[in-house]
This record gives sequence, structure tokens and C-alpha cells, in this order.
Amino acid sequence: TSHAHLPKVFTTLRERYLTRPGGYTRVLRIESLNRKHDQAPSAILELVDGPKDMRFAMTARTIMRERAAGDDQPPSNNNNTTNTPPRRRDAPLGAIRDFTAMNIRKVTRFRPDGLDALEREVARLERLAKEQEKKDRDKEKREKETETRESREKGKLAERNVI
Repeated sequence: TSHAHLPKVFTTLRERYLTRPGGYTRVLRIESLNRKHDQAPSAILELVDGPKDMRFAMTARTIMRERAAGDDQPPSNNNNTTNTPPRRRDAPLGAIRDFTAMNIRKVTRFRPDGLDALEREVARLERLAKEQEKKDRDKEKREKETETRESREKGKLAERNVI
């Protein structure tokens, strides 16, 4: 019931948004949940700067991808006539694009430990990606070993049948 959530609104959430001058929620439009009937637009309403902030997570993932790509050059933009220098790797959060930098400012602006929290999330995502790569390599290695073993067994069977 709504009465169960009131203590959280007046304690936890009040403290989180005490210094924020507005803009407490974000509307994320998503694909219609009821595809067969009315095709009404659907959305997720989320509180910003929370532990499950979608833009925060997406920004962290983008930083991780841009670092992994080693993309030191800003993307080519036909409207951009100025020659902006690339961001250095020792800049905060590494080499990033202008759009990503804008999102970093947005998601860290009102967080007390904004950049540190973002850096921790990027590090967590990088660690998970490395673990997944290792699992994928191990799986490929097992598959190759299985193929090699099966081809050897087929070769032995063929030798027996020839003799």
C-alpha cells in the first residue's frame, strides 16, 4: 500500500534530494507493453541519482566501451568546423566523446560522490566483461578440444575399416 512507502519518501528520498533544486524524476519511453490490443505508449518513471539510475548505468557502459575501443579521436561531425583536440587518457574517466562528457556531467552533478561512483561502476563493468571474455575463451577451447577428439576418433574408425 502507499502507506508502506511513506517512511521511505520522508527519510531516504528526502535526504537524497534535499540539495537538488528540481528534476527528481526521468521518463524513459519504452516499447508498448500491450502489443496486441491498444498499442498505447509505455514508459518507465524513475527517480534520478538513485542506485538503479538507468542513465548512470548506460553512461558507465559507454565509458567502458569507449575506453576499450581506444577511441582518442572525437567522432567526425560535418557541422563541427572547429578542430577540437582529442581528450587525453589521463583526463577524468579517460578518453571520451563530447556527448559522453555531457552525460557524465548530468549523472554526477548532484551525487555526493558522483565521479567516484561512476568510476567504480565502470571498473565493475570492465571486470565483468573480462570475466565473460575468459568464459568465452574457455568455451571455445573446450569446443576445439572436443572437435579434435572427435576427428581423431573418426580417423581411427576409418583406419580400422580400411584394414
